Amino acid sequence: MKFMKKVLLLGAGFSYDFGMPLTYELTNVFTNVFNEKNAKALVESVYQQNNNDCSRPINRGALNEAMQMVLDYEGSNYEELLASIENLSEIYSNKTQSDRDSYHCLFSALYSVIHLILFYYQVVSFSLMYPRNKQWFCKVKNLLNSKDTWVFTLNHDIYFECLALDFGIPVTYGDNQNITFPKSNIEMDEIIKLTFKERSKLFECSSFFNDKRGVNLVKLHGGLSELEYNDGEKICNQSLGVADSNELMTDFINIQEMGYYVDNYKVPSGKDRVITGHNGRLDIICQSMLTGGNKYSRTTNDKKGEEKLKLFSEQINSADEITVIGYGFGDKHINNRLSNAMVKNENLKIQIVDAIFKPIPESLEQFDYDERINRATCGAAHWMDYVESEKWNEEQMEHIKINTAIRKQVLDGVKRLLPISKV
Repeated sequence: MKFMKKVLLLGAGFSYDFGMPLTYELTNVFTNVFNEKNAKALVESVYQQNNNDCSRPINRGALNEAMQMVLDYEGSNYEELLASIENLSEIYSNKTQSDRDSYHCLFSALYSVIHLILFYYQVVSFSLMYPRNKQWFCKVKNLLNSKDTWVFTLNHDIYFECLALDFGIPVTYGDNQNITFPKSNIEMDEIIKLTFKERSKLFECSSFFNDKRGVNLVKLHGGLSELEYNDGEKICNQSLGVADSNELMTDFINIQEMGYYVDNYKVPSGKDRVITGHNGRLDIICQSMLTGGNKYSRTTNDKKGEEKLKLFSEQINSADEITVIGYGFGDKHINNRLSNAMVKNENLKIQIVDAIFKPIPESLEQFDYDERINRATCGAAHWMDYVESEKWNEEQMEHIKINTAIRKQVLDGVKRLLPISKV
């Protein structure tokens, strides 16, 4: 009997019932962080932190121009907003190097706000929603192969890892080496353990599961606890060698608290995080979360820095079925590769699972024949049950309906934690 290779692609909808935000919800929180007063304070802070290099000075005018775009934004997609800031220097040919550097510095600061909001969502939702909902995800194994399964996620959270640990599913990022850092230069004895893999060796499959039960997890858009070290050559992750999701969350929080102190004051960071090296001196590690309009390039040829996309293409090209859960098909670099795989592999089928009924994405319309494209209007947990029995679990459905009210509690908890807010 031929082995049927299934690949999973996870979007924001997969983590919805654990309390993580959808795009419009995150956008609302992000834009409501700022008012005229704290926007000016952020601009001044960015200016003071980044204007030490006399050869590449930034300017307040460009910072204020970009910040005003945030204050004026009335849309529902924070990535669209960040992309418009990224593109300022391309739209206007009269922009100076100082202007471009200023846009970049403000983008980095706004990136950090987004990262912080998502961090708070992870912490608050893990406390309020994960314990009461994880039982309904216990059949996640129904989505996996009997042998190895490749799971590609567009999410930044760690909920798939939590489920794998709590339900005894072997999971790996493909890392094959370990690295440690002190939590800070005033907490040298508290050690943060990370695993990593050299970017250049991402395709060496010896450290991934091969022909045996387990999940090979790849975060296509980076993650809250995924970091890049040594100029991006080392892709680092929190260790998965822990007992359960509670230990994973403890490590997750400790990683976020890494830093370096001067006169008992924590040195501020942006996307490039200031941490403490092995020798107690200041070191830099970079947050890997991809956001905005330039996550990846527009073309589908292989490029340095896009190794994860190449891995994604290789796996879906050889798959029999791709189950897409909670993805809104808003990323061209993903859609193009799905479409290309459907052309190359005539036996490939795609199962789309989404709680909201939507038409077949335009990029896949041409393949809507011979049951190559199938849709299910339901949540992730509902689908896990259904694929086993082809019946809907009514108890589960009633229980999950209550999540709407608890999500409001998560939102309120996140807002209370934000250091600057007008909400």
